This record gives sequence, C-alpha cells and structure tokens, in this order.
Amino acid sequence: MVTPADPDWPAGLTDLPDPPAQLLVRGTRPSFRSAVAIVGTRYASEDGLAFARKLARTLSAAGIVVVSGGAAGIDSAAHLGALDGGTPTGAVLATGLIDAYPKQNTKLFAAVARNGVLMCEHDRKPQARGWIFLRRNRLIAALAQALVVVQAPVRSGALATARLAIGLKRRVFAVPSAPWDPRGTGCLQLLRRGAEICSSAADILSLPTLEHAGHGGRFTEAHSPVKDANDLHNLGPSARHVWRHLRRGACHPDGISTALDMKAGEVQEALLTLVLCGLCRQRADGNYVASGS
Repeated sequence: MVTPADPDWPAGLTDLPDPPAQLLVRGTRPSFRSAVAIVGTRYASEDGLAFARKLARTLSAAGIVVVSGGAAGIDSAAHLGALDGGTPTGAVLATGLIDAYPKQNTKLFAAVARNGVLMCEHDRKPQARGWIFLRRNRLIAALAQALVVVQAPVRSGALATARLAIGLKRRVFAVPSAPWDPRGTGCLQLLRRGAEICSSAADILSLPTLEHAGHGGRFTEAHSPVKDANDLHNLGPSARHVWRHLRRGACHPDGISTALDMKAGEVQEALLTLVLCGLCRQRADGNYVASGS
C-alpha cells in the first residue's frame, strides 16, 4: 500500500479533484514522468488490436511507460505491446488485485506484475459495476501526460477517459476510423472536437513532455523479438496442444475446447500464454490463429 506521503507517489494524481487516499500495488512502480495511456474498446477490430500493440511496443522501446486498464481488447493489446518493448507498463485495475477482472487476463496480469505494476485504489474487491470502472478511468487519465484512444464507440469508457484527460489538461490523441465502423465513431467525435491525430508513435514521441524518456526521445519502429515457433520446450502441455491445433487453421476457443477435450478455462489460459509468447493472435471475429497464419 502506498499513499500521497510516499516519495514515489505519482505526481499526476495530485491534479485530480478527488485523488485516491491510497493505492494498492503489485510489482515494481515505474516513474510516471514519461507515461502515455492507451485505451479503447473491448470489441476492437483485428487492425485496431494490431495498431495498439505496435504503438505500445514502439513507445515502450523508446522508454515510455504505457498505462492502460487491463481490460480485454485494446487495453490488453497495449499491455502486450509494452511488454514486448521492454519498459515497465502500468495496469490500473477497477476491481482489486485479488481475482482481478477480467478473469481471462490472469496470465497477462501476472506478466505485467513481473515487468511493471498492477494498481488499484480499493483494499477489498468491489463488484464489477459501471461506476467502478469510471472511477478507475480518472486514474488512467491522471497518471499519463498524454492519452491515445485507438478505437472506441461514442458511448464507451474510453471516451469517458478522454473527457477526463481533457479536463486534466492532458494531450488527447485519437486514431482516425472508417466512418462506417461503429467501433471508431468515438474517435471521429474526438477529432471533430479538437483531439490530435495519432497515425503512428512519431505523433506521440514528438511531445516536449516526453523528450527526456528513457532513450532520450529517440526511437525506431520496434519489432517483437523473433521466436522459433518450433521451440516449445518452455510451454506447458496444454499450451503445446493448443498451439499444434491452431497450426491447422483458425479456431474459436469453444472449438478448441471441444476438439481437445479441455476445460474452457484451461484453453483460455493456454491461449493467453501463446499470445504472450508471440505464438498466436486473436482475430476480430474471436478466432485465434497461429502467428504467421
């Protein structure tokens, strides 16, 4: 537990009219002096997920702390990209550090705790209700110097976070979206109202407040470390079985569970392990495919 009296208390939280009285943390707290929040819908497109992951990876490789909310979709892609990039990432959770929500991200949360920090202001687990997530969003907005909305509908928590960031005088960016895709209409609304365009990491790294990031503000378009897909000795039996099944073609978790006679939770855990290892990815239709497919 840390409080505002702690010397490492994130300075951005003092800008809030209702700052938290405490934070529960798991992991190693990075400095949030150069931090960017990346948020978006849980139901992102395949392109949206890929963009969020690449953006986070490049920012992280440049020494920027990527902050997000640990949710499915864009949040998860942002944390995965940050883990690829090497700079600690921060996940601000809504429902506590014990049995954190969503359950499917348990392995991701463990990876974040090993390479950054999980944070929550609750000392006990509240129910997963809408107002809890809105309260959490104010912390995401305050921790970062800039916020990027990758893909979000008009009515969404990501847009609520953007409004909070605007109120805190943070720089707000939005990724342009096709006007016929409802998953991105919130980004178009933000752009009409004066948000800055984010088309690549260069748009973010040009900010003066981020010039003194871990690598002096210099960056290259980072790439994930190449892994030998046949080198499976570090994977457990379940992950190996699932990966071999995915090599035959795209499949939904329910189909994998049926085909391999595995419990749904075991399949989800194996899939997240494979995603973290760069051996598979999730498509917009919910199916998973082996990397390179």
